[in-house]
Amino acid sequence: MNSSSAGSATADQAVPARPVRKDVARNRALLLAAADEVFAARGVDITLDEVAREAGVGVATAYRHFDSKQVLLQALFENRIDQVTERMLRAESLPDPRQAFETFLSQACEMQANDRGMREVVHANHGLPAAAAFRERLEPIANRIVERAKDAGLLRPEFTAADIPMMLVTIGGVSDYAGSLEPGLWRRYLDFFLDGVLAEGVPRQRVAVPPLTGEQLDLAMDGWHRTRSRP
Repeated sequence: MNSSSAGSATADQAVPARPVRKDVARNRALLLAAADEVFAARGVDITLDEVAREAGVGVATAYRHFDSKQVLLQALFENRIDQVTERMLRAESLPDPRQAFETFLSQACEMQANDRGMREVVHANHGLPAAAAFRERLEPIANRIVERAKDAGLLRPEFTAADIPMMLVTIGGVSDYAGSLEPGLWRRYLDFFLDGVLAEGVPRQRVAVPPLTGEQLDLAMDGWHRTRSRP
């Protein structure tokens, strides 16, 4: 083999990727786990400084992994898109169209009830392109679930998948308003919504979750007022 062919063979060889150092991978995993918890609890107002403290790493380390809060939020929300998609596809695969429809809505409401960040980003983009992609990716699945239920005579003819985001916004507001007092209260209002969208003659289910007590309602109203008044 002459020198030119040897040089060509060497040049054509792929340069192996530099392995990620274990401490770098560990710090990124710690940051993502901490960010996931803080985002779910506090929503889009989290800061990288808070996430770094929660993860037990320096602020400079956080900024080496994520250039800005928006980059971090994007990573968190993309993970949520994958989770919701997986759950919706599992619901769609259920053989009973009513069970598929109710499971899909119940799981969507449960996820957002336990995740303030998800509620906020789903309801308003907050500058995240993934928020629009979230709706575009999930809309076809929701359409199929709804149309199958309508074909089975289970839903009112006026109801469409386009009504679902507004249902989620409304039920998500229950968690914002009183979730700290009664985390499962959203289920009561989902039952009422489901009752309203079912076709005439379809058997209704019992509303299993009781309303707030008078004392809880006073606390919820007071907490909501203080939150809204905060500068």
